Amino acid sequence: MSEEVTARLEAVAARLERVAAKLGGKGGGDDDEVPIYVTDYEAIINKEVKDLAETCDKIGLEGASAPLLQAFANSLQLVKRIPKSKKPSVGELNEFLSDGKAAYEALNAKAEPRGKAARKSDRDMEMIYTAVREAANSTNWPKYAAPGMTPKQFIAGDCGATSSTKITQLLLKCKDDGKKQKGKDISPKLKALFDKLEEFVKEYFKTGVDWNPKGVAISEASASGGSGGGGDDEKKESAAPKKKGKKKAGGAGGGGGGMAAVMGDLSKGLSVTKGMKKVTSSMKTKNRKDRSGKVAAPKKPVKKNKRKKFGPPTTKFMGGRWMVENYDESPDILTVEKANLKSNVFITMCDMSTINITNKVKAVTIDNCVKCRIFVNQVVSTVEIVNCKSCKVIVVEGGKVPSFAVDKCESPQIILSRSAYEAQPDIYSSNVSAMNVEVPGKTENDDNKEFPIPEQFLTKIDCKTGVCTTTPTEH
Repeated sequence: MSEEVTARLEAVAARLERVAAKLGGKGGGDDDEVPIYVTDYEAIINKEVKDLAETCDKIGLEGASAPLLQAFANSLQLVKRIPKSKKPSVGELNEFLSDGKAAYEALNAKAEPRGKAARKSDRDMEMIYTAVREAANSTNWPKYAAPGMTPKQFIAGDCGATSSTKITQLLLKCKDDGKKQKGKDISPKLKALFDKLEEFVKEYFKTGVDWNPKGVAISEASASGGSGGGGDDEKKESAAPKKKGKKKAGGAGGGGGGMAAVMGDLSKGLSVTKGMKKVTSSMKTKNRKDRSGKVAAPKKPVKKNKRKKFGPPTTKFMGGRWMVENYDESPDILTVEKANLKSNVFITMCDMSTINITNKVKAVTIDNCVKCRIFVNQVVSTVEIVNCKSCKVIVVEGGKVPSFAVDKCESPQIILSRSAYEAQPDIYSSNVSAMNVEVPGKTENDDNKEFPIPEQFLTKIDCKTGVCTTTPTEH
Protein backbone atom coordinates (compact mmCIF):
# COMPACT_ATOMS: atom_id res chain seq x y z
CA MET A 1 0.00 0.00 0.00
CA SER A 2 2.83 2.40 0.86
CA GLU A 3 4.43 1.92 -2.57
CA GLU A 4 1.13 2.74 -4.27
CA VAL A 5 0.72 5.96 -2.25
CA THR A 6 4.32 6.97 -3.00
CA ALA A 7 3.81 6.39 -6.73
CA ARG A 8 0.66 8.51 -6.71
CA LEU A 9 2.38 11.36 -4.84
CA GLU A 10 5.26 11.31 -7.32
CA ALA A 11 2.83 11.36 -10.25
CA VAL A 12 1.05 14.41 -8.80
CA ALA A 13 4.37 16.17 -8.25
CA ALA A 14 5.44 15.44 -11.83
CA ARG A 15 2.18 16.90 -13.17
CA LEU A 16 2.65 20.06 -11.11
CA GLU A 17 6.18 20.43 -12.48
CA ARG A 18 4.90 20.14 -16.07
CA VAL A 19 2.20 22.78 -15.47
CA ALA A 20 4.74 25.15 -13.94
CA ALA A 21 7.15 24.59 -16.82
CA LYS A 22 4.43 25.26 -19.38
CA LEU A 23 3.69 28.60 -17.71
CA GLY A 24 7.36 29.54 -17.74
CA GLY A 25 7.79 29.04 -14.01
CA LYS A 26 9.98 26.72 -11.99
CA GLY A 27 9.22 23.04 -11.73
CA GLY A 28 10.41 20.97 -8.81
CA GLY A 29 13.80 21.73 -7.34
CA ASP A 30 15.61 22.62 -10.60
CA ASP A 31 16.14 26.39 -10.79
CA ASP A 32 17.10 26.15 -14.47
CA GLU A 33 14.01 24.24 -15.57
CA VAL A 34 13.35 24.92 -19.26
CA PRO A 35 9.77 26.05 -20.14
CA ILE A 36 8.02 23.43 -22.18
CA TYR A 37 7.50 25.79 -25.13
CA VAL A 38 11.28 26.12 -25.45
CA THR A 39 11.75 22.35 -25.76
CA ASP A 40 8.84 22.17 -28.22
CA TYR A 41 10.39 24.91 -30.38
CA GLU A 42 13.75 23.11 -30.27
CA ALA A 43 11.98 19.92 -31.37
CA ILE A 44 10.55 21.73 -34.43
CA ILE A 45 14.04 23.00 -35.34
CA ASN A 46 15.62 19.56 -34.86
CA LYS A 47 12.99 17.79 -36.96
CA GLU A 48 11.01 19.90 -39.47
CA VAL A 49 13.56 22.70 -40.01
CA LYS A 50 16.49 20.30 -40.39
CA ASP A 51 14.46 18.08 -42.74
CA LEU A 52 13.74 21.12 -44.91
CA ALA A 53 17.40 22.20 -44.84
CA GLU A 54 18.54 18.71 -45.84
CA THR A 55 16.01 18.65 -48.69
CA CYS A 56 17.35 22.02 -49.92
CA ASP A 57 20.84 20.52 -50.10
CA LYS A 58 19.52 17.33 -51.68
CA ILE A 59 17.75 19.10 -54.58
CA GLY A 60 20.71 21.45 -55.18
CA LEU A 61 19.26 24.65 -53.76
CA GLU A 62 22.57 26.38 -53.19
CA GLY A 63 22.89 28.87 -50.35
CA ALA A 64 19.46 28.07 -48.86
CA SER A 65 20.01 25.71 -45.91
CA ALA A 66 22.53 27.85 -43.98
CA PRO A 67 20.38 31.05 -43.89
CA LEU A 68 17.32 28.95 -42.99
CA LEU A 69 19.06 27.38 -39.99
CA GLN A 70 20.53 30.78 -39.03
CA ALA A 71 17.07 32.40 -38.91
CA PHE A 72 15.60 29.68 -36.67
CA ALA A 73 18.65 29.62 -34.38
CA ASN A 74 18.22 33.38 -33.90
CA SER A 75 14.51 33.04 -33.07
CA LEU A 76 15.24 30.16 -30.66
CA GLN A 77 17.49 32.46 -28.62
CA LEU A 78 14.60 34.93 -28.38
CA VAL A 79 12.16 32.19 -27.29
CA LYS A 80 14.60 31.14 -24.53
CA ARG A 81 14.63 34.69 -23.15
CA ILE A 82 10.85 35.26 -23.10
CA PRO A 83 10.31 34.20 -19.41
CA LYS A 84 12.90 36.71 -18.14
CA SER A 85 12.38 39.61 -20.57
CA LYS A 86 10.08 42.58 -20.40
CA LYS A 87 8.30 43.63 -23.57
CA PRO A 88 10.94 45.06 -25.94
CA SER A 89 10.47 48.05 -28.19
CA VAL A 90 10.19 47.54 -31.94
CA GLY A 91 13.79 48.67 -32.36
CA GLU A 92 15.10 46.29 -29.67
CA LEU A 93 13.19 43.36 -31.17
CA ASN A 94 14.46 44.12 -34.68
CA GLU A 95 18.02 44.42 -33.38
CA PHE A 96 17.83 41.08 -31.59
CA LEU A 97 16.40 39.38 -34.70
CA SER A 98 19.05 40.94 -36.97
CA ASP A 99 20.53 37.52 -37.81
CA GLY A 100 17.11 36.41 -39.05
CA LYS A 101 16.85 39.56 -41.17
CA ALA A 102 20.26 38.86 -42.71
CA ALA A 103 19.15 35.29 -43.49
CA TYR A 104 15.96 36.60 -45.14
CA GLU A 105 17.97 39.04 -47.29
CA ALA A 106 20.33 36.25 -48.37
CA LEU A 107 17.41 34.10 -49.53
CA ASN A 108 15.64 37.09 -51.09
CA ALA A 109 18.74 37.76 -53.23
CA LYS A 110 18.25 34.26 -54.67
CA ALA A 111 14.46 34.61 -55.00
CA GLU A 112 14.50 38.09 -56.58
CA PRO A 113 17.94 38.66 -58.16
CA ARG A 114 18.87 42.16 -59.28
CA GLY A 115 21.31 43.62 -61.80
CA LYS A 116 23.58 41.17 -63.64
CA ALA A 117 22.29 38.22 -61.64
CA ALA A 118 18.75 38.91 -62.93
CA ARG A 119 19.85 38.35 -66.55
CA LYS A 120 21.04 34.84 -65.75
CA SER A 121 18.20 34.02 -63.36
CA ASP A 122 16.08 30.87 -63.49
CA ARG A 123 12.42 31.79 -62.90
CA ASP A 124 11.46 28.24 -61.90
CA MET A 125 14.18 27.93 -59.26
CA GLU A 126 13.36 31.42 -58.00
CA MET A 127 9.89 30.16 -57.07
CA ILE A 128 11.46 27.46 -54.86
CA TYR A 129 13.81 30.02 -53.29
CA THR A 130 10.80 32.25 -52.58
CA ALA A 131 9.00 29.38 -50.83
CA VAL A 132 12.06 28.71 -48.63
CA ARG A 133 12.50 32.45 -48.00
CA GLU A 134 8.99 32.58 -46.54
CA ALA A 135 9.92 29.72 -44.18
CA ALA A 136 12.80 31.86 -42.87
CA ASN A 137 10.49 34.89 -42.73
CA SER A 138 8.10 32.99 -40.44
CA THR A 139 10.65 33.37 -37.60
CA ASN A 140 9.39 36.96 -37.24
CA TRP A 141 6.20 35.69 -35.55
CA PRO A 142 7.18 37.18 -32.11
CA LYS A 143 6.67 40.66 -33.63
CA TYR A 144 2.92 40.10 -34.07
CA ALA A 145 0.17 40.27 -31.45
CA ALA A 146 -3.54 41.02 -31.08
CA PRO A 147 -5.50 43.23 -31.71
CA GLY A 148 -3.50 43.32 -34.96
CA MET A 149 -2.29 40.29 -36.87
CA THR A 150 -1.67 37.34 -34.54
CA PRO A 151 1.36 35.00 -34.86
CA LYS A 152 -0.88 32.25 -36.26
CA GLN A 153 -2.32 34.56 -38.91
CA PHE A 154 1.18 35.71 -39.89
CA ILE A 155 2.52 32.16 -40.24
CA ALA A 156 -0.50 30.60 -41.97
CA GLY A 157 -2.06 33.50 -43.85
CA ASP A 158 1.08 35.38 -44.91
CA CYS A 159 4.19 33.17 -45.04
CA GLY A 160 2.49 29.79 -45.53
CA ALA A 161 0.07 31.04 -48.20
CA THR A 162 2.85 32.72 -50.23
CA SER A 163 5.06 29.63 -50.01
CA SER A 164 2.23 27.30 -51.08
CA THR A 165 1.24 29.56 -54.01
CA LYS A 166 4.78 29.65 -55.40
CA ILE A 167 5.14 25.86 -55.29
CA THR A 168 1.72 25.42 -56.93
CA GLN A 169 2.66 27.86 -59.72
CA LEU A 170 5.90 25.94 -60.29
CA LEU A 171 4.07 22.61 -60.60
CA LEU A 172 1.58 24.13 -63.05
CA LYS A 173 3.88 26.26 -65.22
CA CYS A 174 7.23 24.45 -65.24
CA LYS A 175 7.88 22.27 -68.29
CA ASP A 176 11.15 20.85 -66.98
CA ASP A 177 10.42 17.52 -65.27
CA GLY A 178 13.59 17.77 -63.17
CA LYS A 179 12.67 21.14 -61.67
CA LYS A 180 9.07 20.03 -61.22
CA GLN A 181 10.32 17.03 -59.23
CA LYS A 182 12.32 19.38 -56.99
CA GLY A 183 9.10 21.24 -56.24
CA LYS A 184 7.36 17.96 -55.41
CA ASP A 185 10.22 16.95 -53.09
CA ILE A 186 10.29 20.19 -51.09
CA SER A 187 6.52 20.82 -50.93
CA PRO A 188 5.72 18.29 -48.11
CA LYS A 189 8.69 19.53 -46.04
CA LEU A 190 7.46 23.11 -46.24
CA LYS A 191 3.91 22.09 -45.37
CA ALA A 192 5.07 20.05 -42.37
CA LEU A 193 7.09 23.00 -41.04
CA PHE A 194 4.29 25.56 -41.41
CA ASP A 195 1.77 23.15 -39.83
CA LYS A 196 4.03 22.60 -36.81
CA LEU A 197 4.74 26.32 -36.37
CA GLU A 198 1.02 27.06 -36.60
CA GLU A 199 0.25 24.46 -33.90
CA PHE A 200 3.07 25.81 -31.72
CA VAL A 201 1.96 29.46 -31.68
CA LYS A 202 -1.70 28.45 -31.37
CA GLU A 203 -0.93 26.50 -28.17
CA TYR A 204 1.52 28.85 -26.45
CA PHE A 205 1.24 32.32 -28.06
CA LYS A 206 -2.28 32.49 -29.48
CA THR A 207 -2.63 36.27 -29.18
CA GLY A 208 1.07 37.11 -29.01
CA VAL A 209 4.07 36.70 -26.72
CA ASP A 210 3.40 37.04 -22.96
CA TRP A 211 6.41 39.03 -21.82
CA ASN A 212 7.43 39.26 -18.16
CA PRO A 213 6.44 42.75 -16.85
CA LYS A 214 9.10 42.44 -14.11
CA GLY A 215 11.78 41.17 -16.45
CA VAL A 216 14.88 42.87 -17.83
CA ALA A 217 15.72 44.08 -21.32
CA ILE A 218 15.85 41.25 -23.83
CA SER A 219 19.52 41.97 -24.58
CA GLU A 220 20.34 41.49 -20.88
CA ALA A 221 18.13 38.49 -20.14
CA SER A 222 19.64 35.05 -19.77
CA ALA A 223 18.35 32.15 -21.81
CA SER A 224 16.05 29.76 -19.95
CA GLY A 225 18.03 26.70 -19.01
CA GLY A 226 21.24 28.33 -20.27
CA SER A 227 24.19 29.91 -18.52
CA GLY A 228 24.78 33.11 -20.47
CA GLY A 229 23.56 36.64 -20.21
CA GLY A 230 22.46 37.67 -23.68
CA GLY A 231 25.73 38.54 -25.35
CA ASP A 232 26.49 38.08 -29.03
CA ASP A 233 28.24 34.74 -28.55
CA GLU A 234 25.20 33.13 -26.97
CA LYS A 235 22.85 34.78 -29.45
CA LYS A 236 24.63 33.05 -32.32
CA GLU A 237 24.95 29.61 -30.72
CA SER A 238 23.60 26.61 -32.58
CA ALA A 239 20.00 25.47 -32.43
CA ALA A 240 20.83 22.18 -30.67
CA PRO A 241 18.78 21.71 -27.47
CA LYS A 242 20.54 22.08 -24.13
CA LYS A 243 20.56 19.09 -21.80
CA LYS A 244 18.53 19.51 -18.68
CA GLY A 245 20.10 18.95 -15.27
CA LYS A 246 19.35 15.71 -13.49
CA LYS A 247 16.23 15.68 -11.41
CA LYS A 248 16.62 15.32 -7.69
CA ALA A 249 15.46 12.02 -6.27
CA GLY A 250 12.00 11.78 -4.81
CA GLY A 251 9.99 13.70 -7.43
CA ALA A 252 9.10 17.33 -6.87
CA GLY A 253 10.69 18.47 -3.68
CA GLY A 254 14.07 16.88 -3.83
CA GLY A 255 14.31 14.99 -0.48
CA GLY A 256 14.31 11.19 -1.02
CA GLY A 257 13.21 8.46 1.41
CA GLY A 258 9.83 7.45 -0.02
CA MET A 259 6.88 6.91 2.35
CA ALA A 260 9.10 6.72 5.47
CA ALA A 261 10.27 10.31 4.84
CA VAL A 262 6.67 11.46 4.36
CA MET A 263 5.55 9.89 7.64
CA GLY A 264 8.63 11.29 9.41
CA ASP A 265 7.75 14.84 8.29
CA LEU A 266 4.14 14.41 9.38
CA SER A 267 5.27 13.34 12.86
CA LYS A 268 7.01 16.70 13.36
CA GLY A 269 3.68 18.46 13.76
CA LEU A 270 3.65 22.26 13.32
CA SER A 271 7.45 22.41 13.27
CA VAL A 272 7.39 20.87 9.78
CA THR A 273 6.63 24.34 8.35
CA LYS A 274 9.65 26.08 9.90
CA GLY A 275 11.78 25.84 6.76
CA MET A 276 9.05 27.14 4.44
CA LYS A 277 8.91 30.66 3.05
CA LYS A 278 6.21 32.98 4.34
CA VAL A 279 3.52 33.89 1.81
CA THR A 280 3.29 37.67 1.60
CA SER A 281 0.24 39.59 0.45
CA SER A 282 1.76 40.31 -2.95
CA MET A 283 2.22 36.59 -3.60
CA LYS A 284 -1.48 35.79 -3.24
CA THR A 285 -3.30 35.07 -6.49
CA LYS A 286 -6.09 37.54 -5.74
CA ASN A 287 -3.52 40.36 -5.44
CA ARG A 288 -1.47 39.45 -8.52
CA LYS A 289 -2.32 41.30 -11.72
CA ASP A 290 -0.50 38.81 -13.96
CA ARG A 291 -2.42 35.78 -12.65
CA SER A 292 -6.05 34.85 -12.33
CA GLY A 293 -7.68 32.31 -10.06
CA LYS A 294 -10.18 31.41 -12.74
CA VAL A 295 -9.70 27.89 -14.14
CA ALA A 296 -10.96 27.54 -17.69
CA ALA A 297 -12.71 24.33 -18.60
CA PRO A 298 -11.12 22.44 -21.50
CA LYS A 299 -12.66 23.42 -24.79
CA LYS A 300 -14.32 20.77 -26.85
CA PRO A 301 -12.98 20.46 -30.38
CA VAL A 302 -15.17 22.46 -32.75
CA LYS A 303 -16.21 20.61 -35.85
CA LYS A 304 -16.05 22.50 -39.10
CA ASN A 305 -19.47 23.12 -40.58
CA LYS A 306 -19.01 21.80 -44.08
CA ARG A 307 -21.55 22.63 -46.74
CA LYS A 308 -23.93 19.92 -47.77
CA LYS A 309 -23.05 18.54 -51.20
CA PHE A 310 -25.73 17.21 -53.52
CA GLY A 311 -23.80 14.34 -55.00
CA PRO A 312 -20.23 12.98 -55.12
CA PRO A 313 -17.27 15.02 -56.42
CA THR A 314 -17.13 14.57 -60.21
CA THR A 315 -15.60 15.95 -63.39
CA LYS A 316 -17.81 14.99 -66.35
CA PHE A 317 -18.92 16.19 -69.81
CA MET A 318 -22.60 16.99 -70.00
CA GLY A 319 -24.64 19.09 -72.43
CA GLY A 320 -21.71 20.67 -74.26
CA ARG A 321 -19.79 21.66 -71.13
CA TRP A 322 -17.39 20.15 -68.61
CA MET A 323 -18.86 20.04 -65.10
CA VAL A 324 -16.47 20.22 -62.10
CA GLU A 325 -18.57 19.96 -58.95
CA ASN A 326 -18.76 19.03 -55.25
CA TYR A 327 -15.02 18.88 -54.51
CA ASP A 328 -14.10 19.67 -50.89
CA GLU A 329 -10.47 20.28 -49.78
CA SER A 330 -9.08 18.21 -52.62
CA PRO A 331 -5.39 17.40 -51.87
CA ASP A 332 -4.52 17.21 -55.59
CA ILE A 333 -4.75 19.77 -58.38
CA LEU A 334 -7.89 19.07 -60.42
CA THR A 335 -6.79 19.29 -64.05
CA VAL A 336 -9.42 19.71 -66.80
CA GLU A 337 -7.43 18.39 -69.77
CA LYS A 338 -10.13 17.37 -72.25
CA ALA A 339 -11.95 20.71 -72.45
CA ASN A 340 -11.45 22.41 -75.85
CA LEU A 341 -12.44 25.38 -78.00
CA LYS A 342 -15.96 24.01 -78.54
CA SER A 343 -16.83 23.46 -74.88
CA ASN A 344 -17.45 25.50 -71.76
CA VAL A 345 -16.18 24.75 -68.24
CA PHE A 346 -18.66 25.04 -65.37
CA ILE A 347 -17.23 24.87 -61.81
CA THR A 348 -19.77 24.71 -58.97
CA MET A 349 -20.04 23.81 -55.25
CA CYS A 350 -16.28 23.40 -54.78
CA ASP A 351 -14.53 24.35 -51.52
CA MET A 352 -10.81 24.93 -50.85
CA SER A 353 -9.63 23.24 -54.04
CA THR A 354 -7.32 24.11 -56.96
CA ILE A 355 -8.57 23.66 -60.54
CA ASN A 356 -6.33 23.96 -63.61
CA ILE A 357 -7.85 24.46 -67.09
CA THR A 358 -4.94 23.77 -69.44
CA ASN A 359 -6.48 24.21 -72.92
CA LYS A 360 -8.18 27.03 -74.81
CA VAL A 361 -11.92 26.96 -74.03
CA LYS A 362 -15.03 28.86 -75.07
CA ALA A 363 -15.99 30.20 -71.60
CA VAL A 364 -15.55 29.52 -67.88
CA THR A 365 -18.22 29.89 -65.19
CA ILE A 366 -17.45 29.64 -61.46
CA ASP A 367 -20.59 29.42 -59.34
CA ASN A 368 -21.11 29.05 -55.57
CA CYS A 369 -17.49 28.17 -54.70
CA VAL A 370 -15.50 28.99 -51.54
CA LYS A 371 -11.74 29.58 -51.24
CA CYS A 372 -10.85 28.03 -54.58
CA ARG A 373 -8.01 28.81 -56.98
CA ILE A 374 -8.74 28.49 -60.69
CA PHE A 375 -5.91 28.64 -63.24
CA VAL A 376 -6.99 29.42 -66.81
CA ASN A 377 -5.02 29.62 -70.04
CA GLN A 378 -6.96 31.07 -72.99
CA VAL A 379 -10.67 31.84 -73.04
CA VAL A 380 -12.59 32.93 -76.14
CA SER A 381 -15.39 34.91 -74.47
CA THR A 382 -15.77 35.41 -70.71
CA VAL A 383 -14.75 34.16 -67.27
CA GLU A 384 -17.81 34.57 -65.05
CA ILE A 385 -17.66 34.46 -61.23
CA VAL A 386 -21.00 34.31 -59.40
CA ASN A 387 -21.95 33.84 -55.71
CA CYS A 388 -18.40 32.97 -54.64
CA LYS A 389 -16.36 33.71 -51.51
CA SER A 390 -12.57 34.27 -51.44
CA CYS A 391 -11.94 32.75 -54.87
CA LYS A 392 -8.92 33.52 -57.06
CA VAL A 393 -8.80 33.38 -60.85
CA ILE A 394 -5.22 33.28 -62.18
CA VAL A 395 -4.45 33.71 -65.88
CA VAL A 396 -1.17 31.89 -66.54
CA GLU A 397 1.67 33.29 -68.66
CA GLY A 398 0.78 33.13 -72.36
CA GLY A 399 -2.94 33.11 -71.63
CA LYS A 400 -5.57 35.74 -72.54
CA VAL A 401 -9.13 36.44 -71.40
CA PRO A 402 -11.18 39.12 -73.24
CA SER A 403 -13.49 39.88 -70.30
CA PHE A 404 -14.42 39.02 -66.73
CA ALA A 405 -17.87 39.27 -65.13
CA VAL A 406 -18.06 39.22 -61.33
CA ASP A 407 -21.44 39.28 -59.57
CA LYS A 408 -22.54 38.84 -55.93
CA CYS A 409 -19.10 37.81 -54.63
CA GLU A 410 -17.10 38.38 -51.44
CA SER A 411 -13.31 38.93 -51.64
CA PRO A 412 -12.79 37.78 -55.24
CA GLN A 413 -9.33 38.24 -56.75
CA ILE A 414 -8.19 38.26 -60.38
CA ILE A 415 -4.46 37.81 -61.05
CA LEU A 416 -3.30 38.64 -64.58
CA SER A 417 -0.05 37.46 -66.16
CA ARG A 418 1.83 39.86 -68.41
CA SER A 419 0.25 38.46 -71.59
CA ALA A 420 -3.26 38.74 -70.11
CA TYR A 421 -2.54 42.26 -68.81
CA GLU A 422 -1.30 43.49 -72.19
CA ALA A 423 -4.51 42.19 -73.82
CA GLN A 424 -6.40 44.81 -71.72
CA PRO A 425 -9.40 42.69 -70.66
CA ASP A 426 -12.76 44.22 -69.71
CA ILE A 427 -13.70 43.62 -66.07
CA TYR A 428 -17.39 43.99 -65.15
CA SER A 429 -18.41 43.86 -61.49
CA SER A 430 -21.65 44.25 -59.53
CA ASN A 431 -22.62 43.60 -55.92
CA VAL A 432 -19.08 42.70 -54.91
CA SER A 433 -17.05 43.44 -51.76
CA ALA A 434 -13.29 43.50 -51.18
CA MET A 435 -12.45 42.73 -54.82
CA ASN A 436 -8.88 43.15 -56.07
CA VAL A 437 -7.15 42.87 -59.44
CA GLU A 438 -3.42 42.08 -59.44
CA VAL A 439 -1.24 42.95 -62.47
CA PRO A 440 2.51 42.60 -63.15
CA GLY A 441 4.97 45.48 -62.65
CA LYS A 442 6.60 47.46 -65.45
CA THR A 443 9.55 45.06 -65.65
CA GLU A 444 10.17 41.45 -64.68
CA ASN A 445 12.02 42.58 -61.56
CA ASP A 446 9.25 44.91 -60.32
CA ASP A 447 6.66 43.75 -57.79
CA ASN A 448 3.08 43.13 -58.86
CA LYS A 449 0.55 45.91 -58.35
CA GLU A 450 -2.87 45.42 -56.79
CA PHE A 451 -5.90 47.55 -57.62
CA PRO A 452 -9.01 47.55 -55.38
CA ILE A 453 -12.33 47.65 -57.21
CA PRO A 454 -14.70 50.41 -55.92
CA GLU A 455 -17.66 49.37 -53.78
CA GLN A 456 -19.22 52.78 -53.08
CA PHE A 457 -20.39 55.34 -55.62
CA LEU A 458 -21.50 58.94 -55.59
CA THR A 459 -24.47 59.91 -57.77
CA LYS A 460 -25.38 63.50 -58.64
CA ILE A 461 -28.30 64.78 -60.73
CA ASP A 462 -27.94 68.24 -62.26
CA CYS A 463 -31.28 70.03 -61.81
CA LYS A 464 -30.57 72.37 -64.74
CA THR A 465 -29.50 69.85 -67.38
CA GLY A 466 -31.19 66.76 -65.97
CA VAL A 467 -27.95 64.79 -66.39
CA CYS A 468 -27.22 61.98 -63.87
CA THR A 469 -23.53 61.37 -63.07
CA THR A 470 -22.16 58.49 -61.01
CA THR A 471 -18.52 58.28 -59.93
CA PRO A 472 -16.62 55.98 -57.52
CA THR A 473 -16.25 57.35 -54.00
CA GLU A 474 -12.68 58.28 -53.05
CA HIS A 475 -11.50 58.34 -49.43
